[in-house]
Amino acid sequence: MNKVKAIVLAGGKGTRMKSNLPKVLHKVYDRCIIDYVCDACENANIEDTYVIVGHKHEDVEKHLENRENIHCVLQEQQLGTGHAVMQAQEYIDDDDLVLIVNGDMPLISSYTITSFISFLELGNFDGALVSAVFEKTPAYGRIVRDSYGNLEKIVEQKDCNEDELNIKEVNIGLYCFKGKYLKETFSKLNNNNAQNEYYITDVPYYIIEKGGRIGVYAMQNSDEAQGVNSRNDLSVVTKTLLRDNRIKHMDNGVTLIDPDNTYISLDVSIGKDTIIYPGTNIQGETIIGENCIIGPNSTIISSTIGDNTTIESSKIDRSSIGSNCTVGPFSNVLKNTYIKDDLRVPSLKDIRND
Repeated sequence: MNKVKAIVLAGGKGTRMKSNLPKVLHKVYDRCIIDYVCDACENANIEDTYVIVGHKHEDVEKHLENRENIHCVLQEQQLGTGHAVMQAQEYIDDDDLVLIVNGDMPLISSYTITSFISFLELGNFDGALVSAVFEKTPAYGRIVRDSYGNLEKIVEQKDCNEDELNIKEVNIGLYCFKGKYLKETFSKLNNNNAQNEYYITDVPYYIIEKGGRIGVYAMQNSDEAQGVNSRNDLSVVTKTLLRDNRIKHMDNGVTLIDPDNTYISLDVSIGKDTIIYPGTNIQGETIIGENCIIGPNSTIISSTIGDNTTIESSKIDRSSIGSNCTVGPFSNVLKNTYIKDDLRVPSLKDIRND
């Protein structure tokens, strides 16, 4: 089996965010955009991920410095997606499979990545890309097919003619190429387009031109294609992520009194028959046992809570609460506190281990 390496494109300025923070460091609930993308690659068993950084690269590099198998590669000038991928060419071997993904797609799943790679391998394609169909087409490149239904080319929206703008199938920015074929296209990329940039979307065209085979994998869940280019986009992906995570917990036997007003991180584990009241935020690697009552308006951060425990309108910060306990209302359990089983924590009080 070919080794799979990932290249994550994370060097853009994100000017529409109107922020001093690099776009990929903005948070979707409690985790940065770039973390979701890197996690998806890692959970898809990709051993090495190369993050192409550019604008305020020092901040992104510092954020990722403690992650194993994540390597930052500097794109000194932001000259387009094709130019960004070329920065990692020294790490690409001929027999590698190279996954390329936009770094601003926090909803992309490891399931989609592994299914996509399997699609390329089983189809014996030299490269492949992921498409999605939208009724209201976003500002993405259009998939242009020939009379046989095969991929002919990808046209970026700013370069589309009127007919191409009416195409509903779009390129979402997720590719996979055989290393040899990808590297051979680098010398052919040019910036003869409206943006004067080197586009990664030209790579499939050059592979086809040389007689190679390019597959198109139709994404099952188009929500995953949502990128973040503005604050509104950020709110949309956050809402989608939280919604899907709430459904998962309810399917596993957790009661959410008002799901739309309950906020739960992806890393949280909650036991069955626990009831979560509105206004509650549960963040980080929190574990909550069975038959608990949490909320309303509680905040729990990276803590452990035993079975049959009630947390009423309180904050628990990186602490451990035993089983059969009652905390609150309006208590503040401070960092690194351990509360034994069968205890009641008084209300209106800061609790710490002294």
